[in-house]
Amino acid sequence: MTPRPSDDPVEMVAATTAAQTSTKDNYDATDTTLAPDIGVSAQPGPHDVLCGRGGGTNNHAGNIAFRKLVQEHKLRYLAASKMEKPQVARDVVHIWRKLD
Repeated sequence: MTPRPSDDPVEMVAATTAAQTSTKDNYDATDTTLAPDIGVSAQPGPHDVLCGRGGGTNNHAGNIAFRKLVQEHKLRYLAASKMEKPQVARDVVHIWRKLD
């Protein structure tokens, strides 16, 4: 059986973010050799969302704040039509990216 696309707004935003992220945005925060070349900090900041499992990523300030932002738009997402849902997810990503 084919898995059904999720109606969970957090998963929708995560999927949209992953689809919109270019390869230059994907970097290992612990690899300090990348920082001078692409102009990013080697340490994740309060507006960075870390991928992974467990307490390290779940308790990171950026992940907590991102989940709060998603929660603020959850009712709008749930009320949106199938065609409007991706725009709600894009709006959340746009708001998040403007924070830096």
